[in-house]
Amino acid sequence: ENRIKPRHTHMNHPLKLIRVISEGRPGHENQSVGLAQALARRTGAEVEIVRIPPAWNLWPRRRAAVQESGNHPQLLIGAGHKVHLPLWFAARKFAAPAVVIMAPTWPKSLFDLCILPQHDAATVHHSPRVITTLGALNRLPEIVPIKQNKGVILVGGPSKSHGWAAAATATAIVTVVRARTDLTWTIADSRRTPAGFLEQLRAPLGAVEVVPHQQTQPDWLPNQLMAAQEVWATEDSISMIFEAVSAGARTGILPVPVIKP
Repeated sequence: ENRIKPRHTHMNHPLKLIRVISEGRPGHENQSVGLAQALARRTGAEVEIVRIPPAWNLWPRRRAAVQESGNHPQLLIGAGHKVHLPLWFAARKFAAPAVVIMAPTWPKSLFDLCILPQHDAATVHHSPRVITTLGALNRLPEIVPIKQNKGVILVGGPSKSHGWAAAATATAIVTVVRARTDLTWTIADSRRTPAGFLEQLRAPLGAVEVVPHQQTQPDWLPNQLMAAQEVWATEDSISMIFEAVSAGARTGILPVPVIKP
């Protein structure tokens, strides 16, 4: 923070309200809320989440981002391409610093800070407005409770960087579970997991709990990870991997085909 001369004066006063502007994608919102909650734990600030419409039409998104909620935020945080301009509009309206979590599509000078993980920083030109984190931010608290005899397997799916090999991934999961019969296992999928994959696991794994992502609430996964001794995640999701590490679990990576090394 000493490298950048603040453009606003609000941060000279106690931080009372942090506004997270979200376009609704769980992965993006998870990072923004995680940062906001970590700051709130240190400052006593409140956190509000404003979700903008998912459409690309700018004006409804701008209107949602700058809406009045009684108190003006002293800090604005957002992640995702659709959030960039609404975040900038809100920063101007409330005269508050804006933090974007990712390499922005628009010029970095529009934002007070850009936060991105080291694995995404190699292609970004150095700037005093960019700071890097070891991995993807998340909502997990810093204090890890006593672990239970529990294991969790997190399944992703095809993406721009990874393909999918259902049979090989299923075999790897079965191998892990059968090797650690001392743990009670829970397996969860994600929005990218191909339909029917979890059903393939029910027969060979028997009593293992299988949980589709549609049946979970936002706090379900953090609670599972905080309780787990051991977590395995498919390598296509850097966010799942770093959530497991943040939870203090022994973390294993399940390989899936790589499209972009």
